[in-house]
Amino acid sequence: MAKKRFRVAGGESIGGYFRKLYAEHPEWLRKRKNDPLYQRWLEDHPGYTEIPAQVKTNLANVKSVLKKKRKRGRRSQVEALGDGTRPAVRIPPRELAALEEQIDEGLSMAKNLDRAGLSKVIALLREARNQVVMRLHR
Repeated sequence: MAKKRFRVAGGESIGGYFRKLYAEHPEWLRKRKNDPLYQRWLEDHPGYTEIPAQVKTNLANVKSVLKKKRKRGRRSQVEALGDGTRPAVRIPPRELAALEEQIDEGLSMAKNLDRAGLSKVIALLREARNQVVMRLHR
């Protein structure tokens, strides 16, 4: 036997009601607490003094789905690097490993040539290697 669906005033589904509210107030999606939504629901449904559990559950599900869609849209663009720039393409791990080895060789060479005189170069090479390693193990 099919479960009877709980509908809000006007025959609208609970999910549809909350989707409409989130469309009107997208900032509510970023808030941790749902108090403004509960308050609005109670105002729109004067026969209730407290929020039914089914309504709270449905609100949580709608909020989760909307947040996930928003995140998925960002992720589908291009992966962001730690420094805020975006790579043009996905680089295969073996190529990143080869780059790390070459930077390591340059780092060793700079240390052997003149550790004190090339200290800034050594620091930059270390930073470059660390960025490659972070990207490789992401």
